[in-house]
Amino acid sequence: MNTSQRSASETTDDVRPEHDSDIVVVGGGIAGLAAAFRLHEQGWSVTVLEAAEAVGGRMSTVERDGYVLNRGATMLPESFTNIVKLTEDAGLGKPFKPLAVTVGMPRDGRMRFLVRRSGPGALLDLVGTDLLSFRSKLLMPRLAVDLRRWRRQLANDKTYQAAARLDNESVASYALRRLNQEILDYVLDPFLRALYLGETTDMSVVDLFLSLSKLGGGPMQYPRGIDFLAKRLASFVDVRTGATVQDVRHVDGGVRTVWKDSEGEHTLTTRGAVLAMNGQDLLPVYHDLSDQQRELIQSVRHKSVLKGIFALRRLPADVPTLIPVPRAAGMGLGITVVDSQSMPDSVPPGGAVISGHWVSEYSKGILERPDDELIPEMIKEMETVIPGLSAELEFVHVVRWGFATNARYRGFYDTVANIRRTLAEDDVIQLAGEYLALSGTNNSVDNGERAAAHLNERMRSLYGPPVKRPNP
Repeated sequence: MNTSQRSASETTDDVRPEHDSDIVVVGGGIAGLAAAFRLHEQGWSVTVLEAAEAVGGRMSTVERDGYVLNRGATMLPESFTNIVKLTEDAGLGKPFKPLAVTVGMPRDGRMRFLVRRSGPGALLDLVGTDLLSFRSKLLMPRLAVDLRRWRRQLANDKTYQAAARLDNESVASYALRRLNQEILDYVLDPFLRALYLGETTDMSVVDLFLSLSKLGGGPMQYPRGIDFLAKRLASFVDVRTGATVQDVRHVDGGVRTVWKDSEGEHTLTTRGAVLAMNGQDLLPVYHDLSDQQRELIQSVRHKSVLKGIFALRRLPADVPTLIPVPRAAGMGLGITVVDSQSMPDSVPPGGAVISGHWVSEYSKGILERPDDELIPEMIKEMETVIPGLSAELEFVHVVRWGFATNARYRGFYDTVANIRRTLAEDDVIQLAGEYLALSGTNNSVDNGERAAAHLNERMRSLYGPPVKRPNP
């Protein structure tokens, strides 16, 4: 049966079972919480089921010895307009402030600064950097010309149809055709490697220009801990943590969800659902996918990421806020970030937090190793790019993401476009997983809000406006 074609007569009040909640959202990351909040705004009662013991997913934090540690994402650029608007709509006002950053990159044994100043001074820094030769600097305007052309081609490409059509060249091929090897090694490779935490060997030129086209404005400071938004959104709805979902399916009158926690197995009956889960977790529990959908979602590659969070008594001298590490440096380390500059109230007086992020190809082989084996190797690589770090070290907190985000590879955008084509906007079960877009917290919010908008429209067509009632 095509579940998206269920008629209103099958789901009217006189035949459906009594519902425990109007809507269930599976997944308490930022996509699921964005969906839950938007549906709550419309008047529906919402229950969120999250397998972890805390909400937020890759926007979650932990606290240790007076330091607030971001487990996943740490930078919020001004271009993340979905995050900014959601923050305001959730009643948090405008807590963001511009953050001046410095950017450096290791080459030939020493740090080469790309950006030391903000505003117009940053452009002069880029022109004057000794990272690139004079010949390479003369070629860099070609990248700007190509970016303008690509921006026009990718404008308003919300379904990724244009991206799929243009996915016909690798980053390396483009760089050697239009630029040169040095620009590939010390501009494009470290930029994409740091952004996606993966080697660029199989990345598409679409990855490059789609990412560059979304850059705008600088990063922002935000309240203590990047989980500030997730916690706020969760406060509006009924959230069950430690809840592992085992089965979700259409039933007459709505949706049945089976889940378990420490108290045993439970069944939740709702009118609709949003499944904000990664593909790996979705496939075993949602059996109403078509064979085509299942095959497409299963084909999306993912990456694993190892993150080390280094709590310091003080920040060593002249450390750039961001250090993208090129593959030419011969390390698994992809980028270092001074996290505490984004949230200055997150550390003891005088202290600092720097995070190191290792690329997927390196991380996959070592994730299962114990901390006492990993930490010395992590410190060694960090010390290579940030001399003096180990002398100021209080502790290292290791975070393992076995399923972090989508991998970047040629053919990805065609798969995403095909998945989106199969989705029914009038289904009472809407999907909001990371396989629907380019990875990132801002796009995750978009996935959740899009699913909520479709579900709200469908619910109103079946039941009329929701009856205003508090969540359980």
